[in-house]
Amino acid sequence: MKKPLLLGLLLAAGLSANAQLADGSIAPDFTATDLLEQEHSLYADYLDNGKSVIIDFSATWCLPCWNYHQTHAMADLYEAYGLNGSDEIGVFFIEGDIQNTVKDNLYGIQVAGKAVTRGNWTLGSPYPIIEDTAAMNLGADNKYKVEYFPQMYRICKETKTTKLVDQETALELRNSIQECQTLTGIANHGKIESGSKITICASGETQNIVAKLKNFGNNNVTGAHVVLKKDNAIIAEQDYTGNLAQFATPASITFNNVTLDLGATYKVELTSLNGGAAANAELTVATVDFGYPTAAENNMLRVDVFTDNKPTEITWEIKDEAGTVVASGGPYTAADADKRMTSWVTIPGTTPQCHTVVMKDSGNNGWNSGNSELGHGMIIYSNDAQVFLQGVGNFGASTSFNKAFRTNGVLENETFADASFTMFPNPTTGIVNFTTQETLNVTVIDMTGKTVHTAKDIKDGDSINLSTLQSGIYIAKIKGEKSQRVEKIIIK
Repeated sequence: MKKPLLLGLLLAAGLSANAQLADGSIAPDFTATDLLEQEHSLYADYLDNGKSVIIDFSATWCLPCWNYHQTHAMADLYEAYGLNGSDEIGVFFIEGDIQNTVKDNLYGIQVAGKAVTRGNWTLGSPYPIIEDTAAMNLGADNKYKVEYFPQMYRICKETKTTKLVDQETALELRNSIQECQTLTGIANHGKIESGSKITICASGETQNIVAKLKNFGNNNVTGAHVVLKKDNAIIAEQDYTGNLAQFATPASITFNNVTLDLGATYKVELTSLNGGAAANAELTVATVDFGYPTAAENNMLRVDVFTDNKPTEITWEIKDEAGTVVASGGPYTAADADKRMTSWVTIPGTTPQCHTVVMKDSGNNGWNSGNSELGHGMIIYSNDAQVFLQGVGNFGASTSFNKAFRTNGVLENETFADASFTMFPNPTTGIVNFTTQETLNVTVIDMTGKTVHTAKDIKDGDSINLSTLQSGIYIAKIKGEKSQRVEKIIIK
């Protein structure tokens, strides 16, 4: 399910084919403001100040751009030689699609009428991010020409000439800049990061906590000491011994069988590096990405699947803690390509537990093809509150998300009651009565997500008539002045 970059897509993005700057071209100057409202002038602040520059022109909808962003190559280069390190170079990420994206897309926020964003581009990006389209004026005379995404330039400080350096590793980018200037760097310059997110369903569970040690210094790391803290008290310590080169794959430091408390904060701290203090203290402490999955208000869920152009290959499952499939969907029909497909499911069980979401593709190439503005993936809601969101790409035949969300074991009741209103009978032949202390609005939805009945300003003793609907299961969204619920209605 590869997505070709068609000429039409280029033109839609305001780009023109064969328009990139040739190697050796003089870099156009610019003065632009980043997301933090800091102004940057390429010549005055960087090139004329002895700093060569790397610029990444990307688009928030671009999957290859997102995959490169996830390598953290530019972030690692910036930590080593940018402002957080020896301050010898400049690094910029510039949103290059001047027509189809807005600033919110950079924060992972989907905007109606705009291209889908792949995620939050500001996370893990210590370098400046620029979305100042007026200042950059891409494609205009004497401005940057961007033919495709991602398109990356290295600009030398003295000659101000450009060279394409697309999707290079941090080491390759460093070596490319070395062609422009001699980098000094910093010795004993390391960073500690939290590993993968840890999710538990209840306090008292044990998990392994993994820290990642990165080397940004110009000498190898042969020894380090890392501690694990719970609410600022040291609960475990580990030593690293090895020979970690600059920009090498981070070393894993594991704290085994840690008993976790949901109310606590856990941090990993790099207390020594090569027998002394690390060069930048701000990079030596990281909060462990830890918590519990979002809890659904009850066991009735809405599952929205965003298909690609091969929906007949798509299926999904929700599993309980025992690994039993408790809900599933798909495959879909060819007519469902690049659409939002809605299912309503009720998760069995009366005790709280966590659930795993499994996405499958019989074509063995994930949910990845097509040009849907909705993107591809799944969102799960409980009472209109989002409890799970996951965009996906080419994951192969299957991908699983353990402890994706939590249900509390509350099922719908045959008689729907709370402190302020009651709905009965259920099941019903069509007439539904209300006893209520507040005015209610009711929206009834079928299992495809289509609204089939609405009623407003329902007062105590009022009824709604659903007898024109076919027999089956429906969802009622009931909202009052002080309370609201989502309930299943069965029409006989």
